[in-house]
Amino acid sequence: GVRGAIGHTQPRRIAASSVARRIAEETGTEIGDAIGFSVRFTDRSGADTLVKVMTDGILLREMTSDPLLRQYDTLIIDEAHERSLNIDFILGYLKRILPKRPDLKVIITSATIEPDRFAKHFTDAVHAVPVIEVSGRTFPVEIRYRPLSADDNDPDNPDDDSGRDDHADLDQIAGIDRAIDELWAAERGD
Repeated sequence: GVRGAIGHTQPRRIAASSVARRIAEETGTEIGDAIGFSVRFTDRSGADTLVKVMTDGILLREMTSDPLLRQYDTLIIDEAHERSLNIDFILGYLKRILPKRPDLKVIITSATIEPDRFAKHFTDAVHAVPVIEVSGRTFPVEIRYRPLSADDNDPDNPDDDSGRDDHADLDQIAGIDRAIDELWAAERGD
């Protein structure tokens, strides 16, 4: 954001506006000032906007009026693993303009990206393509299967009659309600 704005793409309108609001909140600014967003039918960015969060389609539209994307010094292409047609066009276009814009920084992010494939795609366009991998936090997940039948017996204890015949078979909503009650009765978790 030194020689131009930072453009940050999101695949959906709600994501673009909520990411912009979060950045504005964290930086203590108002939407439309230093931090803005642009989605179909709504543009809350201006001449002084330093970080513009937008949908992929907005960036594609801007390419038609600003072929070298001179208003940006950095582009963050988020959710690249979704591999929509818009993302494919953007990545192909960026590969073509990077030799003409060596000052343009391109950051491609994804939760499930294949970094080597993306790095190879851009290697011809620029000399070095650094790949930075940041692993996220993982939490253990316990999976419990609960049938919709009223027979709540412990399957590992044939002498357990505690839940036998106390209700007819449950519909999906009643089954979810019963499962939530059981989870609340157990120990607390995430």
